[in-house]
Amino acid sequence: MNADTVSRLICQFIRFEEPLALLGIYFLSSTLLHLTWSTLSGLHYYVLAQWFSSRDYRCYGRWAVVMIEPGALTYYYAEELAKKKLDIKLICGERDETVVERFAIHLHQTYKVAAEVLVLDYSSEGDQIETLLSCLENNLKNLDIGVIVNQLPTPHSPGPHVTVSRCDLDDNIRTIALMTHLIKLGISKMRTQRRGCIVNIGHVSGEYPHAHLAAYGASCMFVDYFSRGLSREAACHNIHIQSLTPHLDSIEDDAICTWISVKPHTVARHAVNGIGKRRSYGYWMYGLRGFLASCVPMCFRSFYTNTLMIRHCD
Repeated sequence: MNADTVSRLICQFIRFEEPLALLGIYFLSSTLLHLTWSTLSGLHYYVLAQWFSSRDYRCYGRWAVVMIEPGALTYYYAEELAKKKLDIKLICGERDETVVERFAIHLHQTYKVAAEVLVLDYSSEGDQIETLLSCLENNLKNLDIGVIVNQLPTPHSPGPHVTVSRCDLDDNIRTIALMTHLIKLGISKMRTQRRGCIVNIGHVSGEYPHAHLAAYGASCMFVDYFSRGLSREAACHNIHIQSLTPHLDSIEDDAICTWISVKPHTVARHAVNGIGKRRSYGYWMYGLRGFLASCVPMCFRSFYTNTLMIRHCD
């Protein structure tokens, strides 16, 4: 094809009577670019990062601070970090103290790492909150913190917002408040060290409104946007902040691995190997589900999901 032929084709495309051709080329090229980028990004994160996971996680720092709740994904995440030879600082509420202390002993004996437990009174109110935050700061100020992992409480059973217990609502609010303070303390130390990683674990229900999970979904959306905003703030200080939004509906370790449910220790292992990505579903199956869902217009997605949720709860 010579230069004259190319020129004639370009002139034909930019003629006024051919706007639809230009519009079609624009949308086709945008779709192909998005598909190519998503495929390459997915292969890098969900495949190559798992096969070649020889990273030294101590390059971030010696200690990993994990806000833990027994049975939640952070429980398995902490164990995967211990396998990477990071010392573990577990933060829990008073009601989980016994279980978490046994877990810390397990980490120390199995992986030969230091494992400490910091018990906080999550029910603190008023002036007690200042005492709680001071206790948190004093316990962390001398640690070489490399990784911080946060997660919202386990979601309550789906149901209308008027039926959600006050305890569940308070847990969400207190956890978010404590999480933001913990991240502030962590970033202050990491900026000085010019290294570090923060992982905030939410849930896919925060991607768009879900009926019968209104409060929890809104909390997950806050965690997601908060993480993505902080990621841009902290990037210049070599601090990686990741928003992890798995489709993790079941947290039973003995659950059968299916298209809908994956064992949490599997999700945790893949998520830890993929630390560094700004936003992730944590596991290739969830990433594929998220990509396929993104191909469906939001109005249809929201209508279908909310209809199922309402019928299930009714």
